[in-house]
Amino acid sequence: MNILENLNSQGLFLVSSTVILLIIIFFLYKTYRSSINVEARLAEFSSLTDNRFGRKLRLIEVNADEFKLNKQVLGPLARIIDEYCVMTTDDHGTITFANHKFLSLSGFNFNELIGRPESINFPEQDDLADARMESQHARQGVWNGEVCNRRQDGSLYWMNIFIFPLSYISDEDQGYICFGTDITHIKAQNNELKQAVRDQEQKISEVETLLLHSEKMASLGTISAGIAHEINNPIASLASNLNRCQEYLQALASITEGLRKRISDEKFRQFLETGNLPVNREDKLDFILADYPELMAETHDGIDRIKKIIRDLKHFSRNKDEDFSPVDLARCVDISLNLAHHELKHRIAITRYFAPDLPTINGSESQLAQVLMNLLVNAAQAIEGEGEIVISATADDKWYQLTVKDDGPGIPAETLAQIFEPFFTTKPIGQGTGLGLSISQDIIKRHGGTMSADSSAGKGTTFYIRLPLDRNGQSSHAA
Repeated sequence: MNILENLNSQGLFLVSSTVILLIIIFFLYKTYRSSINVEARLAEFSSLTDNRFGRKLRLIEVNADEFKLNKQVLGPLARIIDEYCVMTTDDHGTITFANHKFLSLSGFNFNELIGRPESINFPEQDDLADARMESQHARQGVWNGEVCNRRQDGSLYWMNIFIFPLSYISDEDQGYICFGTDITHIKAQNNELKQAVRDQEQKISEVETLLLHSEKMASLGTISAGIAHEINNPIASLASNLNRCQEYLQALASITEGLRKRISDEKFRQFLETGNLPVNREDKLDFILADYPELMAETHDGIDRIKKIIRDLKHFSRNKDEDFSPVDLARCVDISLNLAHHELKHRIAITRYFAPDLPTINGSESQLAQVLMNLLVNAAQAIEGEGEIVISATADDKWYQLTVKDDGPGIPAETLAQIFEPFFTTKPIGQGTGLGLSISQDIIKRHGGTMSADSSAGKGTTFYIRLPLDRNGQSSHAA
């Protein structure tokens, strides 16, 4: 038994020794292969540059990678290489080292970077020249900033980097070291936020301008009634004097005609020629006698038009609360056409289709006239050259329906959905406030009605207004 036990013990010892020896040989072989790999990578790096500090960094990087060494043991440089994008250059800006993170971010490989000038990373855009990652930034000491680099494929990326002279960490090496982190995504987000802020500031500025313009228009509306009253006085005097002048001219014309009947034609001609009169020929006198009634009629028409504009302007500019009263929408149309005459004349044909015996509605004549004038002016401004606006009205037992249709260029669908939004306008800045249709819709709503539009590009635009014939106990005044 003792002999057998001794043999078994010796056999187990031999097997164990053999296994341990094989494990040692395996690790020695693995270490040998790793060493060969490290030497090969270092040899490749050395063929690209003879910079000593660059070789040291490359040695730290490949040793830590191959042998899974504790980077804390290798010191702060190893941690920097592991955690940051790192690149070094010599005094002339030639790249002497770039770690794996920098290579991955830039898209270059060792052969394309090591030994090449740092300008290989520079963006080509002139406006980014100040954001280049140049080692000379650190000529006076540590430099920190955001830089823009160019990848191998030409795309750009941003880094937040530190650059400082190698003399800060090495007594025998000259040059610069830079390390940093990729901030491309953060930079893009910041640019988007800055652009959003600029857009908001621009919109706020536009709104403030529009509000200021709206205040000016409100002030103008407030004083227009007073101005109209002041104009009324001289217009009334002018109309009265014109009537008197017309009576005088008629009397003088009668005297002239009576004189011609009582004397011969020869004596009448001699009278005109020798009497030192402004009219020294009979044909001129005949022209004046025939022309002055038409001149007086045209002058009367002009004065009546001025008086009508003033009356409508006073009515239109009323900005205080108005009690609702029966309103004839046909008269509102007349007021609006009169106020918009300067936009319509000689260019826009107006066609009206009003059903007979249309009822009145309960509302504010001035505010409804404002709505119609906004629609007419918008339509006229949209029509290029000559065009037509058709105004039609019908009524049933409950609703008064008014449509305003133009044959202009129409409104695209994406724009049509926004036309009633405050401050929305397709007109250039300074030519429209974007408030007209919004205010118009608000006025119609305050009257208990609805306002909508139908349009498509190239087919004109139609606005539909529906107003109730019975307010059913709703507010009795227009705010």
